[in-house]
Amino acid sequence: MTYHFLPNEAKASAYVGTLDKQLHYDLQTLVEWGYLDAAVNTFPVPWKGIADQLDGLSSTDMAFRPRQALMRLNHYLSLNKQQTSRKFLSIQAASDDVRFRGFDDGTEETGKVSISTEFYAGRWSGQISANYASGGRKNLDNSFIAYQFGDWNLRLGSLDQWWGPGQSSSLIMTNNTRPVKALAFSRSTNTESKSKWLSWLGPWYLTSQLGQLDKDRFVPETKFVMNRFNARPFKGFEFGVSWTAMWGGEGQDNGFDTLIEVITLQSVCARPDGICDSSQRTKQGNHMAGFDISYTAQLFNRPVSFYAQRVGEDASSDINITDNANLFGLSTYWRGAKIYIETSDTNVSCGGGTSTVTNCYYENSTYRTGYRMYGRSMASTFDSDAKQITIGTNIRFEGGDMAEVTLRSAELNPDGTLPSPVLTKDVSEDVLELSGYYQKPMGNWLLKAGGSVAHREFVNEDDEVDAVVYMKAQYAF
Repeated sequence: MTYHFLPNEAKASAYVGTLDKQLHYDLQTLVEWGYLDAAVNTFPVPWKGIADQLDGLSSTDMAFRPRQALMRLNHYLSLNKQQTSRKFLSIQAASDDVRFRGFDDGTEETGKVSISTEFYAGRWSGQISANYASGGRKNLDNSFIAYQFGDWNLRLGSLDQWWGPGQSSSLIMTNNTRPVKALAFSRSTNTESKSKWLSWLGPWYLTSQLGQLDKDRFVPETKFVMNRFNARPFKGFEFGVSWTAMWGGEGQDNGFDTLIEVITLQSVCARPDGICDSSQRTKQGNHMAGFDISYTAQLFNRPVSFYAQRVGEDASSDINITDNANLFGLSTYWRGAKIYIETSDTNVSCGGGTSTVTNCYYENSTYRTGYRMYGRSMASTFDSDAKQITIGTNIRFEGGDMAEVTLRSAELNPDGTLPSPVLTKDVSEDVLELSGYYQKPMGNWLLKAGGSVAHREFVNEDDEVDAVVYMKAQYAF
């Protein structure tokens, strides 16, 4: 059977999966199985170019998992073809805060109601999400407006982002906390360029963003630069480079000259008297940068993927980044399930060399709130000074049902000093957590129920077992 998608000139939402992140899993599935050729290790992914490749794809002889992914994408694009806007109502409730958030599990609040509208007209597309959270908090998270011109678009708003191939976390950008409000200039497609000068890159994507962080921090309203490039120069291989920088904010220099110093990586003297030798000079702003790679091979009639990410901050010279954290993972498919194992380590020594001092990753002497917003890391869900290993599976069933099960073991802040915000009691913790959810479509409803149970070992407190349950329901008008 052949599924037909939007014609090339059809208009649709600019990005895949802003209201249903499982659509991004579907794109990754079709890419890993070799049916699509696109760079997909940056979320959100633009629709342009993807719809062109999907047009005419046949599910004949596809394995169950990519066939299900194709059917879900077909359903979404068919709805977009019939309408110029879509409206959603989402309700969620949880017995407690979800501590370790993955790409698409858990809840953002113990109670939350969201009313969202997608709209698209000509070169314009957007999304308005009005969110009402427990405690009377209100926000417009995951709202945006975008204008497309050629192969580029300009976007204003706040969207969840995820940079890198990691399944359970990323070391530089995730949706672990609320999204950053930003002005973004991005490529409007993630497929191969038609330019003879750039076609050698294969499918590629680029985004450059200028944002502002929250007010409730040591330096309120810190400015934030975000840059990401990823490409697939040959079959099965994708690489990405990421760079972010904090600058300005209340009490800091917010001038254009300072921004230029940040983006050109200029060194400045931070001493009050303005007198520094070369060893005392530091980069303007608080920078993090790194790279990631993934390679997928077809083994035993199924994809097997290896991926890695390395992200660092601080440098002893212009290019010698000293404080580096690493993430490694391996994934494959079995029947209707994707299975992965992933490990990361942010318990890194400060200053490189033979130093054994930690407590520096995601930290900064000027921006003392660190690489965080609203008390949560903008990157790793395990925050700083943490070693973890995760085994997980995402399972698809006939009819569109899906389930996810994750087993995590983490060592949090083993030196017991300067504890990271991810700790809720004591100064160190070893935790073993089993979590998961089940999601089922029922007519216009998408229903999800999940939870977690964790065994927690402490240094100065008695061990305990914690449990969280949650439910989410989304209605599409």
